Amino acid sequence: MKNIINKIALSFAAATIFSCTAPPLERVPQDTNSNSTFWTSENDARLALNGCYSYLAYAYGNSYNDGSADNAYCQYPWESDATTISEGNITPASLSAGNYSGKYQSIRGFNTYLDNIGKISMDENLKKRFIAEAKVLRAMTYFDLIRLYGAVPLLTSDYTSPQETAVVPTPEPEVVDFIINELAAAQADLPLTYSGGLSNEKGRITKGAAWALKARVELDYNKFADAAASAKKVQELGVYHLFRGGDISKTKDDFSNFVDFASTAEKQKFNQGVANYEQLFWAANDDNSEVIITSQAINNSSYEWGNGLNTLLPPSDLGGWSSITPTIELVNSYWDKTGHSFNAPSVTERASNYNGGNPNAAYFAEFHNRDTRLYASILFPTSPWENASPGYLYDWGSSYSWTGYNFRKLVDTAYLSTEWDGAQDFPILRYAEVLLIYAEAKNEVSGPDSSVYEAINDIRDRSGMPAVDQTVYNTKEKMRELIRNERRIELAGEGQRYFDIRRWGIADQVMKTVYDITNNITQERGWQNKFVKLPYPQAAVDKNPNLGAAQTAKGY
Repeated sequence: MKNIINKIALSFAAATIFSCTAPPLERVPQDTNSNSTFWTSENDARLALNGCYSYLAYAYGNSYNDGSADNAYCQYPWESDATTISEGNITPASLSAGNYSGKYQSIRGFNTYLDNIGKISMDENLKKRFIAEAKVLRAMTYFDLIRLYGAVPLLTSDYTSPQETAVVPTPEPEVVDFIINELAAAQADLPLTYSGGLSNEKGRITKGAAWALKARVELDYNKFADAAASAKKVQELGVYHLFRGGDISKTKDDFSNFVDFASTAEKQKFNQGVANYEQLFWAANDDNSEVIITSQAINNSSYEWGNGLNTLLPPSDLGGWSSITPTIELVNSYWDKTGHSFNAPSVTERASNYNGGNPNAAYFAEFHNRDTRLYASILFPTSPWENASPGYLYDWGSSYSWTGYNFRKLVDTAYLSTEWDGAQDFPILRYAEVLLIYAEAKNEVSGPDSSVYEAINDIRDRSGMPAVDQTVYNTKEKMRELIRNERRIELAGEGQRYFDIRRWGIADQVMKTVYDITNNITQERGWQNKFVKLPYPQAAVDKNPNLGAAQTAKGY
């Protein structure tokens, strides 16, 4: 059963840290300074820390990052900055200020917490753990900032005047060092797991979360030896495993028209792989051993705590909005069933084969004998989805998609009937990514060895795919390309592709105009090298003139 960090406690903590309204049963006097009445007990420390976890809420919005990259197209510019970013119309005035300022609001909350918890007389070991949890959350927030903007003001104490934050941005490498050092120190005071109950709710930051986040940071900044070592630490903890608990009987689709099975055993492996990968993201499996950091959700929450992807991703004939839809390039990236690259048709061939909505046999060949994760992740014309609706076959004309596809991954069909009310958690960081981090970093250090192959093969096997062909992928360069594509497929829709194409230096090659399956332009895209980092929003520059010089250095 899912253990959600108490929402009432979270709201109460937010009242003291973020100046929200406290619940009626726990309201503090409105005419006094909350700091003078609050930081007095272990319960205060717990409630305030729960407030800090609000930073993880709404992480399902990370899916929009794929629309800022080459994995997806986001058709509604009022929902996010993804449409503006992908078009290349990036200026300080064109981006919303909330993504920047909201992170600093959270950082102020973390700093307030860390500045005040020392006042409380409580169990010292628990206090150290609470401090470690808050420091990891703060480190995560700073990492999210520098990934987007580069150099940012590094504030580590609470402040009372906005002028105290109008400081010169700290160079990006110094912020990276701060983040890594904070994570390395915090892990020592964190447990492997939580047993449940008050102050021990599942979903809190663990030792593995600190190590895994550290590995992600180190990989992003090409600290390959360190990233491999940190990812190995997570593996050696022994508490994380890829989810293999998919129930075949609950994934009811028959893909026999799309896949040739040489034997009953092969069909069984395929069906198990689809079930494993699809059901990994269902609410019923939220507490599985692959989850490392997650954004928790509940239903019956009237947009407040629900996961919105059950509305944003599905086609309109299932009540969805088709807000974030896969690109042809993402669909092409899925392997064939042998685990090798798929030879995609040309755009003109595809359009001809689609035949104005009456696809011919050549069109369906494109979806014949492909990676199991394609069938578990993407809705393409005539693909079945029995859990969404009995007898359902995807019809592009009824979907509102502008590309010809919709996402199936990350949607729990149990919550399709109610708008924006999904109870499935969103994975911020899972064990599959740790294996990918290890494989990429280790390959960059010393080329492919048995441990690199084992990491990728574990991911493939979970999804019913064959092991890496070591006779083909036998050099660092060839394995690099395989790992990058494996990462694209495995993490599709989870928001990492945006950062990957920047750190790999391939954004200029992949941020191309998007076409639909009839070869009509969906979105014209543009790229400039300065887009590796976003400009500070104009509102932030207006409040802190010290950002101006850094803005100019970025080329904005």
